[in-house]
Amino acid sequence: MTTFKDKLLSDLMREHGETVEEAPTRPVRSTRPLLVAAGALVLAGVATVAIVNNDSPAYAVTKNADGTVTVTIKDIKGVDGANAKLREYGINAKAVPMSRDCAELDESRMDARDYRLPDHGEDGSLTFRPGDLPDGYKVLLGISNLPDRGNGLGFTGPVRDPAPNCLREVGN
Repeated sequence: MTTFKDKLLSDLMREHGETVEEAPTRPVRSTRPLLVAAGALVLAGVATVAIVNNDSPAYAVTKNADGTVTVTIKDIKGVDGANAKLREYGINAKAVPMSRDCAELDESRMDARDYRLPDHGEDGSLTFRPGDLPDGYKVLLGISNLPDRGNGLGFTGPVRDPAPNCLREVGN
């Protein structure tokens, strides 16, 4: 046996040895299928643990009991998923990546009337209330992946639709 197979068998026996010892004996032609199956099971378990223990998802959009919606976006990779959830929950907001290649935001397309700003959480999240933004407008959620930007999530005032697909990165 190889070192990998020895470790695999040792782990299998440690976790399931009592069950194996109590099982009725029967002739087995080869241990290879058992080892292959055990190896596949171990790999599936490792993959499951990796998925479940993912401590920093790219985004989270949560509908709260009071009807508000809380958004956290930690990575540009979360833009599409966050936007799908925002649409599903009826929130007039659009997550967009920030880039130095984007044009400046045309402020003439912004609504200067009163509107309710989202609540900004200490963890970098934003909480919206449905209906707080004017129809035909979107608040843009700018996502920056530049170093030293925290989670990089910022927002604009309401911008008339169609809203741009990116925001100009400012600073370093």
